[in-house]
Amino acid sequence: MCERVIKSIGVACVAIGAAMLPLRVASAQDVRPKELRGELSVADFPKDAVDLMINGSFDEPNAAQDGPAHWQDVDNFVCHWVDAPATDAAEGEKTRGKVIKIDTDVKQGQAYTWWCERYLRGAPLDKAPARQPTVEPKYDTIAGLDGGFFWSDFIEIKEGGAYRVYLDAKGPGAKVFIRGYEKKPAISFGDEAPAVQELFRNARGEPKLDERGRPIRYRLRYLYTTWFPVGGSDQWQTYTHKMPRHPNGREITENVRWIRIMIYPYWPPATYWFDNVRLIEVEPAPGYGRPDADEADIDEGKVIR
Repeated sequence: MCERVIKSIGVACVAIGAAMLPLRVASAQDVRPKELRGELSVADFPKDAVDLMINGSFDEPNAAQDGPAHWQDVDNFVCHWVDAPATDAAEGEKTRGKVIKIDTDVKQGQAYTWWCERYLRGAPLDKAPARQPTVEPKYDTIAGLDGGFFWSDFIEIKEGGAYRVYLDAKGPGAKVFIRGYEKKPAISFGDEAPAVQELFRNARGEPKLDERGRPIRYRLRYLYTTWFPVGGSDQWQTYTHKMPRHPNGREITENVRWIRIMIYPYWPPATYWFDNVRLIEVEPAPGYGRPDADEADIDEGKVIR
């Protein structure tokens, strides 16, 4: 059923000679996300700072003991909750406990089939499939299509608060998103990924049209979103963003009271490592609090309207 669903969803393609390539592609040269106003910053976590993140170290297990508490479920195919590689200590890096490994060099179709089995039919994690070999140019992989999303639970924030996120990363360049909500909706795997939600709806046999005959579309639930780049090194480094983030500092987002962090590696198809996600409250940047959504777009990334 899942394989038929995947085919029914399809991937937008363009014909190039005899080949069919997905329309959503990334340049093989684009190994690091484009920086937002020069935001890439390697920095040490400030001493004595109060960390607001819950289990940002990934060391605390969830109730099932098969993933980190207060984070999305791992699928043991794209996202893995593992011990830090032994080579890290051999390279003289600090001792680490659990880390998140994300592999984007896997076929989207294989991932979709497994996600149906895991999240709709309750297949146990130890039944996760062995990854099939991928073939150049690898545009049909998670790297070229969905990306390897990994979400935190909700974190409450203050009215008018400004925040900075720190994260340890190792591997090619990736993005870290901060997304803001007015309320705390229910959380489930892929809950902010429209393609995954469509996959699940079709697999359940749910209608594609509403009572008026219009296509049912999944609407993103966050009101505020911004990101900063991390990674680009084969050694562990701590990254942050130079400019504080103000999730409710504009009129259009003034009711945002909760945020979630999304770790998002995608291209190139590779293995990415993450650890020690931390969130601190900082002083607001000068001039913030003005109800000007256009300036917020420039300074902090896109504000959802």
